[in-house]
Amino acid sequence: MKKRKRTEKSKYKHESTGDYCTCAAYVAEIMCRKNAENKNEGSLPYKFWNKKPWDWTFKRQLYAANKLIKEFGEHAVVKAINSDEFNGIFSLNHPKAKSIIKKYHIIVSEQESKPKQKIDYVEDAKTRSNSYSSKKSILQRLRKIENAEEKEFE
Repeated sequence: MKKRKRTEKSKYKHESTGDYCTCAAYVAEIMCRKNAENKNEGSLPYKFWNKKPWDWTFKRQLYAANKLIKEFGEHAVVKAINSDEFNGIFSLNHPKAKSIIKKYHIIVSEQESKPKQKIDYVEDAKTRSNSYSSKKSILQRLRKIENAEEKEFE
């Protein structure tokens, strides 16, 4: 069986299989994992979305994720799902879920609208000279002695 390749649509990875998937599938899998942890069912089996009882739960979360992504965008949904505010929420159909995602949508849109900070740098930067120290350190004297630039003792 071939693994799905990374494309513009499928740039997220399934936690259970490691294959690339769409954002909606990634979000739905996270919500199913949170739900399983809440019910103390342990970790989800390999390709759980094909097995009972998770197949219908995954599909419901996938539909809800697609709606939210269409409304708020991928970045806002993923940031909200992974935030601490989403800890007590185990379904995307939860009443508080939409308001939290809306909040993160505002934050993401503000970050995107801000101009990027430009950093200027000098290509031919010179290193700092050692002229600040009038005394020579022992290591400097030893290097000069090794290079035969200075007599051993003056």
